[in-house]
Amino acid sequence: MFRILCFLILIVTSSLSYAQDNLISITDVIISGNYHTQDRTIHMELVIKKGDTIQLRNIPQQIQESRLRVLGTGLFNSVIINLTEYNVKSQTAKLKIDVQENWYLYPMPIFELADRNFSVWWQEQDKSLDRVNYGLRLSHYNFTGNRDPLKLKVHFGYTTKYELTYQYPFLALDNKLGIGGSIFYAENREINYRTENNKPLFARNQDDRKLLSRFRIGPELKYRPDTYNFHRLRIEYHHNEIDDYVAQELNTDYFLDGNTSQKFFYIEYAYELDKRTYIQYPLGGYLLFGSIKKEGLGVFNEFNNLSVTIGAEKHWPLMERKLIISSRNKAKTNIIRGLLAYANNRAIGWSTDIVSGYELYVMDGTDYGISMNSVKYMIYDNNLNTARWMPRQFQKMNLTMFIRLNVDVAYIYEGTYVQSNTLNNRIIYGYGPAVDVILFNNFLLSFEYSFNDIGDKGLYFLSKISF
Repeated sequence: MFRILCFLILIVTSSLSYAQDNLISITDVIISGNYHTQDRTIHMELVIKKGDTIQLRNIPQQIQESRLRVLGTGLFNSVIINLTEYNVKSQTAKLKIDVQENWYLYPMPIFELADRNFSVWWQEQDKSLDRVNYGLRLSHYNFTGNRDPLKLKVHFGYTTKYELTYQYPFLALDNKLGIGGSIFYAENREINYRTENNKPLFARNQDDRKLLSRFRIGPELKYRPDTYNFHRLRIEYHHNEIDDYVAQELNTDYFLDGNTSQKFFYIEYAYELDKRTYIQYPLGGYLLFGSIKKEGLGVFNEFNNLSVTIGAEKHWPLMERKLIISSRNKAKTNIIRGLLAYANNRAIGWSTDIVSGYELYVMDGTDYGISMNSVKYMIYDNNLNTARWMPRQFQKMNLTMFIRLNVDVAYIYEGTYVQSNTLNNRIIYGYGPAVDVILFNNFLLSFEYSFNDIGDKGLYFLSKISF
């Protein structure tokens, strides 16, 4: 028995010694190539920090995760991370990061569609150039090098809009507290006044008067205690107005009871635990998120609602991240069950929550749940050299392509505005193949051929800038 005990002690001691011998301490993190971006902007995304002691076998995985998180900021065309100055005797090393910065300043003319997506404009609005916005957008996605976006937009056409936003992430509390804010004004001479057959109806007055104006302004605080956790607190003031023609002849419930004005404050707290790798197009990891929003703080008594949103997404990487299985699930409900105005009752189809095959439809409702699932396979990934005469940020272009299969399902509950909107209060689903093209780690182009459960099918084109 004594010999067995000694043998076990020897095994445990040897194992501990082996584990200890394979630890490595990071004495420094050296960053190069960031001519404009501040070092702390990159440090915030790293899984490996200065002073960390890590098992040697875990180094490759943590380097890859750090690389993808830095790329996911959208600030860089390429990121290379290596260990350097490795000392076997002292078990120390330095982490060296080489980046190639992206182009940050985009002063560019605006020529964009006013509709929800390209397919709606092409199929539902007969490719009308009257539904186009034009103007100027000035966007700097890294204004002071702190990943602080400054955006100024002025455009005319279908919608007259003026918008200014700014976010600064490193205000106080050891660079963990950030601040931002926005101001927005827009007006339209055509208005979406009702939803029938789950499609928006639009109207314009014969004298082409202004039918809708929207104004909002508010500050925002962001707290990021570590790499993965995000807290956001936002307060906004809204003032929306419609013409008498809308309230009296088109929809008396647009703001309820024939009102032509709606003023309210809202406060929202949101939280995210984001452990996804390459956030712009996740290749692994998971995200947990939730928010609680109170609209109407008792100042004007024109709008009163309390809503809660929760969600989670998970990405399973297989075959060295070439094959990705993804699932994103989200649910939203109103705690206050009072009657909502038509303008405040939007659910699925209006923004990024879309069921495949239902790109041409919208579903209004007080509560909904949606599950978006896909299998993605990488068919191409390379950094391509462009012309030497181009700015250095464009001399190398990352091009990545995936083929994707979607299967989405959703349920939207609506207790009031249900006449002719048959897609509400039942399960809907859609599916189909797609091709995704990612340029410069920022620009996503998607081509989807989708089917839905009511027999529709078609080719849909989507585009998104990931900043």
